Amino acid sequence: MKNWTLQKKWTFSSAISIFLSFLTMCVILYFSLYNWLLISEKNIAQNTLNEVVLFIESKGPFITVQDISRNRTLLNQIVNQKQSIRIMNKDGIELLRINDASEFPEFTNNINTFQREVINDQIVFHKIQALDFGAFSGYVEISHNLENFSQLMNYILIAMLIFAVISLLLSALIGYSLSSILLKPIKELRNEMKRAKQHKFLKEVSFNYSTKDEIGELLSIYKQLMNEVSETIKRQDEFIYNVSHELRTPIQVLEGHLSLLNRWGKEEEEVLEESLSISLIEIQKMKKLMEEMLKLARRQNAKETSTTNILEVVSHLQNEYKLVHPAATLLVEVDSTFIVAIEQTALLQILRNLIDNSIKYNEYDPNIIIKGSKDDIYVILTVQDNGIGIPEQQISKIFDRFYIVDEARTKSKGGSGLGLSIVKMLMLEYGGKIEVESTTGKGTIFRLFFPNISIK
Repeated sequence: MKNWTLQKKWTFSSAISIFLSFLTMCVILYFSLYNWLLISEKNIAQNTLNEVVLFIESKGPFITVQDISRNRTLLNQIVNQKQSIRIMNKDGIELLRINDASEFPEFTNNINTFQREVINDQIVFHKIQALDFGAFSGYVEISHNLENFSQLMNYILIAMLIFAVISLLLSALIGYSLSSILLKPIKELRNEMKRAKQHKFLKEVSFNYSTKDEIGELLSIYKQLMNEVSETIKRQDEFIYNVSHELRTPIQVLEGHLSLLNRWGKEEEEVLEESLSISLIEIQKMKKLMEEMLKLARRQNAKETSTTNILEVVSHLQNEYKLVHPAATLLVEVDSTFIVAIEQTALLQILRNLIDNSIKYNEYDPNIIIKGSKDDIYVILTVQDNGIGIPEQQISKIFDRFYIVDEARTKSKGGSGLGLSIVKMLMLEYGGKIEVESTTGKGTIFRLFFPNISIK
């Protein structure tokens, strides 16, 4: 049974349980009928014996065979019940026998008790009762044949066995039918799990089961589990795409400095020292970036983050882009009082993505202005450029993953459609928001709203 399906186990178990229950009832019923009918046979024999004794004693000492033959009622009763009566003297010598349908055992002095014996292959009840009237003193004995009783019990036994076999077949059929009906939702759920596996757990659960029972509860748990698995896979994919996207800039910086060293920095100590220093800084940035992305993938609470001075970050970016993109102009209008609750690496990612886009999607020398302002609720950081702008009908879609405004232009510039989706994800993760204002051909303004922690 270990390798049986649940339906086979259910069918077998229900069939056996119903069969055993029915068989138990049959056994109890059989023995109850057996004892009840046996007592009934004994009472019939006792009634006949009492009537015979009463009849003989009523005739007195001068009873004759003709008197007995004239009592048709008594004789018919004896014949119909397959009973035999004999009258014996005190020595046990038989004087008279009425009907010869049933055998008698050897005479014993055990009187007033019914005995059940097998005599010449006949099962009989027999009993001896004392007979005393007038000058005669002796015994009267009855032998009651149990052939009809035995046949009836055999018929009952055979009928019960037939019904037991029928009940076994019916219970198996009913068990199979019920298991097919009751296990149908489980089979559908199994098929749903197979489909989910084939689609790498990304397909939504299409199986519906509205009944509020154990299967309904199981389906509810399965849906929750599938949502968690799907969300986990989605976060893993986002993590891979985001990391690959965000590592691009530090790698480009490293590549530029290594190329610089390879050309002429080996002999110039100043260039060598500067390039190595910047390379180590970029490696540290990548390390911090990986840590931050892991935090985001694990959904860590943003309340545990440290504070960051915006001026320090944008000043670092000014120096960085002077080296990487010397044609770009980065103006900063932020003072040291602008402090926000966000990891420094996260703010670097946000601003780098916005600045990279400003440089990438620009037909002139990039001119980027970063301004800071405050109100009672937010610290607002504005990033404004003189790029090609974004069509108004597409502004609502630019934060979608892999969405590209101008696919031909983006492809030529190496865009992946992930940068702005990362920006929005980070802003939301740290309790902020982002707004966009753009005019085609004139440029774009991104406004970053960070919670103002100075008033808390």
